[in-house]
Amino acid sequence: MMVTNLCTSPSSTITLKADKWVNITTLPSVNGATYQISVEVNVTGGTISIIGADGDINARQRVSYKMLINNTSPVSMCYHVKSGSPTVTVTDMLLCSFDEYQANKAVLDSLQYFTGDTMPLA
Repeated sequence: MMVTNLCTSPSSTITLKADKWVNITTLPSVNGATYQISVEVNVTGGTISIIGADGDINARQRVSYKMLINNTSPVSMCYHVKSGSPTVTVTDMLLCSFDEYQANKAVLDSLQYFTGDTMPLA
């Protein structure tokens, strides 16, 4: 099974805002669909938690989690400040249906570096 990246510009850099949902793609989502989200997160100046993901983040790291979407808006990310005054950016985004992720889990989880531009885009 092939994986289609639903993120329209996977290698772009998006700055998130504390406690506000920020779109990471421009495509509308399917109401009631479950997606796998995988992004490179860079946090400077503090510690955050990303809604939907496990654990606190205070440096650059890859974050992956699944999310059920209950609307037709583009997929977004949101974080809460745990400490400091962090600046948070995301890049190298992979957004796919959870079914595609499950079918290709071993390959996708083994990626050490990913830009998102090297796979079919929606």
